[in-house]
Amino acid sequence: MIFLELILQNFGPYCGRQVLNLRPDDRDSPPIILLGGMNGGGKTTLMDAIRLALYGHRAQCSTRNNLGYSEF
Repeated sequence: MIFLELILQNFGPYCGRQVLNLRPDDRDSPPIILLGGMNGGGKTTLMDAIRLALYGHRAQCSTRNNLGYSEF
């Protein structure tokens, strides 16, 4: 599965609608996506969003133990 775009709507520190374009520039090489940022910048939250999108209420997220699925 190759993700081409990720859209977040009011998820964690991502207020409003945030669209991340994940399409590779070079069509001949395999897509590799690197995430970097300062502590507290939302990298783990972004991964939690992907886990929730794929696995729903069965997702094992970093802060999921503290919140119910509907609160995410």
